[in-house]
Amino acid sequence: MNEQSMAAQAGDVLRRHGYRTSGLAFVGAGAQSACYGTEEVAVLLSRSADVDRVADLTGHVVPGSEGHPTCNNYAVLQWLTSQAADVGVRTPRFLAVGDEPRPYAVVERARGILATDHPRVAEHATGWFGQLGEELARTHRVRTAGFGMFVPDGAGGYRGRFASWAEYLDNWLGVHLCVGRSRPEDQKVLDLFLAQGIVTENDLALVTAKVREAQEWPVRSVLTHYDNRLDNLVVEASGAGNAGRITVLDWGLSLAGIGIRQELIKLFETEPTSVDSPRVAAFLSGYGLSHAEAVETVEDGKLMLVMDGLGMSYGWAGDPDRLDGIRAWLRTVTRLCREW
Repeated sequence: MNEQSMAAQAGDVLRRHGYRTSGLAFVGAGAQSACYGTEEVAVLLSRSADVDRVADLTGHVVPGSEGHPTCNNYAVLQWLTSQAADVGVRTPRFLAVGDEPRPYAVVERARGILATDHPRVAEHATGWFGQLGEELARTHRVRTAGFGMFVPDGAGGYRGRFASWAEYLDNWLGVHLCVGRSRPEDQKVLDLFLAQGIVTENDLALVTAKVREAQEWPVRSVLTHYDNRLDNLVVEASGAGNAGRITVLDWGLSLAGIGIRQELIKLFETEPTSVDSPRVAAFLSGYGLSHAEAVETVEDGKLMLVMDGLGMSYGWAGDPDRLDGIRAWLRTVTRLCREW
């Protein structure tokens, strides 16, 4: 559907919910949604007839989500952003959702500029990651049930797909490393990984052992944002040298997770896996961790990164154009295995 038709649909949605359409304009688009906005609100329109079938912005398959939606639909986003905002997280609320003429959401406008577009991003990014750590500390006050991608809980809310952390990890091992069961399609992907000559069977055996150890971690299920990148932050206009307050966007990949250890995943895709990184240190300090706690969390976060990389590579395995990306992830897995 062309932009003009989508804009007309956005206008229809606004009128249906009693909002003015003056100044309605195209804001931007990702893999899941096209966004149109006025000064008052924004409208997200699904770019697919069925939002549940839309992959996230990176083509990522969240571990344990095979055969299930890989990106939270608008009804889930309305629920979880309300949960987050209610505990003080700076994030836009979803004001209305619906399915006609296509899945849509009406959302509060986030005021400011995307962090990645900010003219002083290099100077202020460390401080923004510190603020993000503070926002995530509030986010993790939201207790959830189960682990993994959100599914209806039968009582008007949502819970993680898996009943326990151990079950979540068992499923991950079965799908990605063929531990405990071996579907032909999973074994084929594992063979593809090994055929690259980068990661070895010994490396994968070490990953398996680390995941087994992680099953014994003391964890609780909390709302986990997961997608912690600069392009998911809006920064308020600042003055007198102030870097500005941030607003957190894009809960599309959020899950019932274990909190800060999983929150490091996306940060580690761009920053060193070390507290020596100023941005990592600011992120964990903002969250409220001591230096010793931060060091321990980074070590656990490395395993989460390995699991995520293998999960993403699994999702890419059927696309020959993604082979370079798979190899890059396998090199990361091998590097971290050597560090262990």
